[in-house]
Amino acid sequence: MKAIFLDIDGVIATPTSVRLNFLLGRGPANQWYDAVSLDYLGRLVRQTGAVVVLASTWREDLEHENPLSRAIMDNLFEQLDRVGAPVFDMTPVLHRADRSAEIGAWLDTHPCEAYVIFDDLAHFDERPEVCEGHLVLIDESDGIRYQHFYRALEILERV
Repeated sequence: MKAIFLDIDGVIATPTSVRLNFLLGRGPANQWYDAVSLDYLGRLVRQTGAVVVLASTWREDLEHENPLSRAIMDNLFEQLDRVGAPVFDMTPVLHRADRSAEIGAWLDTHPCEAYVIFDDLAHFDERPEVCEGHLVLIDESDGIRYQHFYRALEILERV
């Protein structure tokens, strides 16, 4: 299996998409995400056969029985489905742990031949080995662009 660990803020939810949603009056439950980022993510899934694993803190909202949180996540899942990058799974929520521990815990139970991490922050102190050679750091103001797509493709195809 190949996996793409996906953060949301700064990766597919960019300042441009946030401003566009505001200007168009689109609320959080029907917001649009950065079209270019979604396109590159969908292309990456189609070309590599990788699955998308949600690693964003957004997944914590699913722990609560909040209708707005559920609507926001349903919208996210629908938009990822639409570009051919459906969410396969989510990393476990390990309270008081950083992203590397959560991704590491997922990898401990789901062996992967290759994986890539799309994130706009490098918060990988607990298990730094998890990100070595796998992290594609995204500039939060841009989202996923060609250089990120190409680097992720290299990582996923080097097996």
